[in-house]
Amino acid sequence: MANNFPKISVALVTYNRANYLPKALESVLSQTFSNFEVILVNNGSTDNTAELCESYAKKDRRIKFINIPKNRGASIGRNIAIDESSCEYITIVDDDDYCKEEMLEHLFNLATEYNADISMCGSYNDFGDRLEPYFIFDELLILDKAKGLDELLKREKYNVAPPTKLFKKNLFHNIRFPEGVLVDDIHVIYKVFSNADTVVAQGTPLYYFRKHDGNMTGFIQSNKLFPSLLDEYISMYKERTKYLSKKVPEITDRARYSEWSYMISMCDKIIRYQCDGCEKQYAYMIKTLRESYEEIWNMPFTTEKEKEFLKKIKFVEP
Repeated sequence: MANNFPKISVALVTYNRANYLPKALESVLSQTFSNFEVILVNNGSTDNTAELCESYAKKDRRIKFINIPKNRGASIGRNIAIDESSCEYITIVDDDDYCKEEMLEHLFNLATEYNADISMCGSYNDFGDRLEPYFIFDELLILDKAKGLDELLKREKYNVAPPTKLFKKNLFHNIRFPEGVLVDDIHVIYKVFSNADTVVAQGTPLYYFRKHDGNMTGFIQSNKLFPSLLDEYISMYKERTKYLSKKVPEITDRARYSEWSYMISMCDKIIRYQCDGCEKQYAYMIKTLRESYEEIWNMPFTTEKEKEFLKKIKFVEP
């Protein structure tokens, strides 16, 4: 009987996704690895998403359906899903995406074979008429805590997006998705990685991020910057540098560089795309970059393109 106990909790929070949810759920329920539970949280939908959830829960007893009467943000649903999960491992998928049928098996095998706290696969961005590779690579990465965080901050092999990742649930102990933010995972996943002793990544593309006008984070990947988004990211980067420098000192230089590199890229974007209303944030970032000019310049991570930008803003008023 013990062998039949679910080993993976799949957390799926949904809100007004009646057009996308069936494909997301079907892709999970058809996994070759069947020893899992689905924590399906309807986050106060106003369309017929709740009815869809109920229908699927009646057909498949692996689904635990939780209905939240009123939407209070995605973070509420994610925290509830994690609290209600009962397995050693947990993965968090989005309600408008889908995955290949072997994804859970692939992630579970990686985690158990290499005794990893986090395992990861690659993915595609699905634009409807084309697929765009997203963190796809051939090599197998087996990384300790510092190197795992280093790769997370570099964002070359993987990023903070929870889908494509299988976590040991205990990594989330005392960590909550914050309420009232625009993008919740940027505040959380680096803390989860800082609790992991070993992470393993193999960039086999097994997850599909569907890109459409209703994406919650579509604005992040566009050139449309606005003050509240910049404020949130600037604050997060500052907090992340402080948090990681204290908890994983070996990663301090990478964390500090990552914060400055973000400011350089955002300042450049504000200039190139003439983002109105961001003058205050631009002035703050330029001031910060000038104050740390020499240190940024001499860091081994700083690119030639970034140095060119630094030279341009060294003496020019914002």
